[in-house]
Amino acid sequence: MEQIRIDSLSSDFLGTGIAPNGKKISYPYTLPGDLISVEMYKRKTRSTKYRLVEFLEKSERAPIPCQFYGECGGCAGQHIPYDDQCKIKFEPIQQLFSQLGVQFQTINSDQIFNYRSRMDFSVFPGPTIGLRARGNFRRVIDIDHCFIHSDWANKELANVRNLLNEFPQLPWDRNSERGGLKYITIRKARFTEDCMTIFTFTEGFQFDSDFANFKERTLELCIANHIIFCYNRVKSEVSAMGRSEILKGSDVYHEIVLGRDFLIPFDSFFQPNPSGFLPILEFIQSHLPENRNCLIDLFCGNGFFSILFGTSFSKIKCYELTPSSIEIAKNALHRAFPEKEILTQVVNLFQDASLMECPSDSVLILDPPRAGAGGKVNVWIRENGPRDIFYVSCNPYSQREDLKFYQTHYDVVASLLIDPYPHTPHCESVLHLRRKI
Repeated sequence: MEQIRIDSLSSDFLGTGIAPNGKKISYPYTLPGDLISVEMYKRKTRSTKYRLVEFLEKSERAPIPCQFYGECGGCAGQHIPYDDQCKIKFEPIQQLFSQLGVQFQTINSDQIFNYRSRMDFSVFPGPTIGLRARGNFRRVIDIDHCFIHSDWANKELANVRNLLNEFPQLPWDRNSERGGLKYITIRKARFTEDCMTIFTFTEGFQFDSDFANFKERTLELCIANHIIFCYNRVKSEVSAMGRSEILKGSDVYHEIVLGRDFLIPFDSFFQPNPSGFLPILEFIQSHLPENRNCLIDLFCGNGFFSILFGTSFSKIKCYELTPSSIEIAKNALHRAFPEKEILTQVVNLFQDASLMECPSDSVLILDPPRAGAGGKVNVWIRENGPRDIFYVSCNPYSQREDLKFYQTHYDVVASLLIDPYPHTPHCESVLHLRRKI
């Protein structure tokens, strides 16, 4: 056994210290000042690793309401006072962007629990219903309450647990390949009362007489407005995706953001914290230039930004890789703006950005994946982008790399960094870029 003193926290909330071999190591759920006992072991690569055995001394921690914290992989920062969480997240980003002459305005969340609109719970034999253990995909922590999900969702989780206790044979056993239920997804709108519960089964699940009884009991015990059964490949560890069967209500639920209506399909992405994301939406709304004719929405998804800000434009052009998302965006935009000229197009933006059109009187909004906009999009923006760009990112580190590419042609007019996801290392940012004269 060896002892290690934790001396700092990384931006992903890992406590770091120096191992006996002189290498820097990191552990979750530790704080500066903690003294931990570790044991050395060899991996298949023959590299030396240290496994945390126990805490010998513990620094003072923030109150932790969740009894599953430290095992469940859903949160990483409940032991850190919330204001400190934001400093840990924001300060490295501020330092990196300051090298490019950018200083973010920052906003902490005013709701640090009960904020998520969606949670996906794994179902294992037992039955076990919960979230994956940190660092161990095969282990599921059986939880009866999640503090970052809504109170309503926790009530529905209890209903699902009672239901599965009546049908213990139903959960999918990955080893024996018996049963069929793999995931429970619970979605609760933030600004309406709509809610949805989704049961994900293996395709080809062998139904029997008990399954008809299960459907009946599901309708009796679950309280969601919409209840969906969906079916996907046996080996697919994906929730709320595949062939759907509506048990109750419909396969979409209703949300309202900034006064605009959204009909969200059961298998569609939507902002995990619509309320916490509002500062970025208000930032864009307040900085939108006047007398612009066309809105271009890159990586548009289901048309979220176009629906919110399309009122100010006579033309809307949306580009996205996924055909199903483009179809949702097209229908939603024509429903919201029947009088406008709307183009929705499936384009692999990472391979070919030349298909995009950019009239001179355009405003561009892009919200790329975590890895960033990609080389071809960046070249297109630098050479053909409009005067005003709003770059929204769930990964400011990749956003910074893209910004370095644009800075020969664009200035940063304003910027905002927010924390919609308390107790996790994740944050969101937006840059308002304006082309140099």
